[in-house]
Amino acid sequence: MKRYFHGTTAIMTLSMRQNRVFTLVWLLLPGLWVAINTLSSLVLFPTQEALVKMGVTLIDPLAVAIHGPLLDVSVAGFVTWRTKVFLVLVSGIFSMIYVVRHTRLAEEQGRRELLGANVTGSLATLAAALLNMLLINAAAAVFALLGMTALGLGFTGSLAHCLGFFAAACVLGLMAGLVAQFFVGASAARGTSFGFLGLLFALHILWNVSGGNSLAAYFNPLEWPLLIRPFAGERFSVLLISLAITILLAALSLWMTHRRDVGAGLIPQREGRAFAKPGFCTLSALAWRTQKGLFLSWLIFYAVFSFALGCASYLMVNAVSSAEALAELIARLGGVDRAFMSLMLYIFSMLISVYVLMSAGILRREETAKGELLLSLPVRRSRFATGHLAYIFGGSAALALVSGLCVGLGAMIGTGDQSAVSRLFFEMAGKIPAIWAFGGISMLLFGALPRWMSGLSYGLLVLFVLLEILWEQQSVSDAVYALSPFSWVTPLKVAQPPSALVLLCAISVLLAALGIALFGRRDAAMH
Repeated sequence: MKRYFHGTTAIMTLSMRQNRVFTLVWLLLPGLWVAINTLSSLVLFPTQEALVKMGVTLIDPLAVAIHGPLLDVSVAGFVTWRTKVFLVLVSGIFSMIYVVRHTRLAEEQGRRELLGANVTGSLATLAAALLNMLLINAAAAVFALLGMTALGLGFTGSLAHCLGFFAAACVLGLMAGLVAQFFVGASAARGTSFGFLGLLFALHILWNVSGGNSLAAYFNPLEWPLLIRPFAGERFSVLLISLAITILLAALSLWMTHRRDVGAGLIPQREGRAFAKPGFCTLSALAWRTQKGLFLSWLIFYAVFSFALGCASYLMVNAVSSAEALAELIARLGGVDRAFMSLMLYIFSMLISVYVLMSAGILRREETAKGELLLSLPVRRSRFATGHLAYIFGGSAALALVSGLCVGLGAMIGTGDQSAVSRLFFEMAGKIPAIWAFGGISMLLFGALPRWMSGLSYGLLVLFVLLEILWEQQSVSDAVYALSPFSWVTPLKVAQPPSALVLLCAISVLLAALGIALFGRRDAAMH
């Protein structure tokens, strides 16, 4: 057995020396986020009376759907309530990307075979990736724990909070390691892992909306930080479930790696056609072939989830209809049902922005993989890029419109409101300019800074989400929040005039055009 893991330590050291900026952000972001929320909460709520009076007004229907119930009315309880889901999602996404990058992507690029030419065991690469992922998450949890205790939050509750997001992130990373054994391509493994995370997040929202306690929630990593109950009578026994799942996923991943060949997947790769279809002779057809998997998977998921959420909307209506703290928000948005659905459509627009960045990432990968070959033919660079714009802009608009239509149909069935279909459809259409802003930003980075395109675009998205959260906590001003495209479509503010949305669309188109122009002037396939 020992020979299978020979060289694991050396590969761990080598992997740690790579992607240092990625690892540093992963290490520090959880602790920084907890510290920022703690400091802002201490400023907002200097006394317990201020927390009871003002803190409840920050608990809107959207916050309840995402974070669940507030277990302890204190600064420590409020901080853990506001940060737990963000910490799980961010640490989990970093874990997934890291594991897929050092397993399936290493095989796809030939690095795994190169390492295997040395004296290393057949399981050493996967074991090194999983152990590094566990160590980085553990270090991030320790930094967050030190920050919480240094700011005066209780040690036991802080420990429960940090162990909760640590266990959840590790299980999500191990899930990505298991998924990577099934597919030949890293993109398929990464997309499937994100799809599982999206499904878990959808179930998390539905459980929070319904207010029910299901035994199945104990098997959802996003629920563990709440089930541990930090600062509200900690239940560390929940971690036994995460430990069992961790051992099971790790054992399955190692067993599957041992059973398959290097570079192969448990799902056999489908053989291509001997001859291309007659219509497969244009750049638009090539763009459809590369984009259709991502687009169709997101479209089906959003259609199903939006319809289910619309049907269940009456549950949240009953839950918040008597909340006095939400009276002003509910009155401004036109009633309990409209307030809840407006806030859910708003978070849908944030999630669709991720699709925009992923679609733009496909364009970048196509350039690095096939750019030189395609551009050696009589093909203009502008045509090569604009073939993908239909999915970056048109695909995101289609997702938004289908989501608005399906949630409207579900709301009509759930609440009996016949006007819900048209109202929610057009309301979701009003979110498209903010989504397109990320398309313009990603295309500008594609033309100007292609090597940094992925990191900067996702970093800006995270920054805008942080501005949203800090603005909701009244920690930043309206002027600072206005830098985010989401600030122009949020239902928590007075509706912006149509001219502002038109201006946002114009800026997005201008940024995209500038990016294509810069792409025409730089070297192709810059790595």
